[in-house]
Amino acid sequence: MAKFTLLVTILSFGSCYIYYDTGILQDFDYIAYSSFNCKNGYSKIATTTFSNQFEQIPQIFFTNEYFDQEIAELGFKLAITSITKTSFTLEISCNLNRVYTLKLKWFAIDDQRIQVLSNFNMENPDDKTFQIKNPNAQTGFVVITSIRYTGKIDFLLSISKITTNSVTVSITKEAGKFTNLKQIGYFVVVGVEEAFINLGLKTTTGGFSSGALAIQPNRWFAIALQGLNYPNVNNLRIKSIYSNTATTISYTWQTWDQTETPNSHSQIWIAYQFTKIFKPLECFTIRTSRKQVKNLTIPPTFYLEFVQSNQIYTSNGNYVYYVDKSNAPFKLGIQIKCENGKKIKAEFNKCNSCSSQKTHSFSYNCFTQMNYVGFFPVFQQAFPQYNHLKINMQSSSLEIINVVYDQAVTEKTIVNIQILNQ
Repeated sequence: MAKFTLLVTILSFGSCYIYYDTGILQDFDYIAYSSFNCKNGYSKIATTTFSNQFEQIPQIFFTNEYFDQEIAELGFKLAITSITKTSFTLEISCNLNRVYTLKLKWFAIDDQRIQVLSNFNMENPDDKTFQIKNPNAQTGFVVITSIRYTGKIDFLLSISKITTNSVTVSITKEAGKFTNLKQIGYFVVVGVEEAFINLGLKTTTGGFSSGALAIQPNRWFAIALQGLNYPNVNNLRIKSIYSNTATTISYTWQTWDQTETPNSHSQIWIAYQFTKIFKPLECFTIRTSRKQVKNLTIPPTFYLEFVQSNQIYTSNGNYVYYVDKSNAPFKLGIQIKCENGKKIKAEFNKCNSCSSQKTHSFSYNCFTQMNYVGFFPVFQQAFPQYNHLKINMQSSSLEIINVVYDQAVTEKTIVNIQILNQ
């Protein structure tokens, strides 16, 4: 009996995972590692181990907490080369002049309400549009990861447009300076409304002091560097020094031993735990109809209409549709050709949390006098949100799947209709 109890305990502990983690990486600091001499083609690989194992491979992003690098020509490339459930690996390489220190604050999260997009080491910097998965990721921020310059530079990265399926990052192009910016790397981190509290862009020409900022529960604080106005006279030097209390965080963001490097950064509180839970659409009411169509060769087998947008599908195929969050409650109109000798079985997702009676279910036998069947479901959710739908329309079936981005990505069939033999 004692052996059995011990086995259960080990299995219980072994099933524990983490879903978020953070830390400071100092592998690219010549003071901590005297062999770090990043210039003239030098490269280094650094692997960081998480505090515990993630259940799924997490997303990783980082911010720069400390820069110390020489004047032009200088460039370094920095990229995440691998991520596992237990660690991630970075690689840095430097072209000519020396990078003395890059101190990185890294964040790891296993939650699909946030999406991390990487644009490592972009040659010939320009505006760029990225595809995003979560239609509710309608806010975000940009943070620089790497740079190469041949003279004085002056630029700012920012999110200029975000939609349900894409985000665009723009870069300012200061005349006489932009041509000196040869390479830029950055993260674009997007998320749902709850994901970020952005305290705004801080543009400074001298040393910056944040003042006391109230600590936000279940959130990380990040300094997201977005732009530099570097005169290329002295080393590019910026570092953060924190002074925290139990309830506040404050920091300075400035140089040392020389003139300041004007820069622009945002103060971001990043959620690693969320209060809003995203769930599939639920059908709370449905109207049905049955009627006779004299010439059954005219209508399509399936007629699917998204009522609020007047979007109609009648041909076999696979489609993707995004329901606007203003369409609440969300209404569908579905009409089906019901030929003699066939029957129609239909199910509509009614209750996500119920242990039984989870669907509205219907079964109709087809005959000549009632050969056209209609379903008019109305769906709702706990709060307004965009919905990603996958539609699979075939000759004898119609399935609509709701793709939900919460802590994990899940797929739930909210409409399932089959035409069967009696």
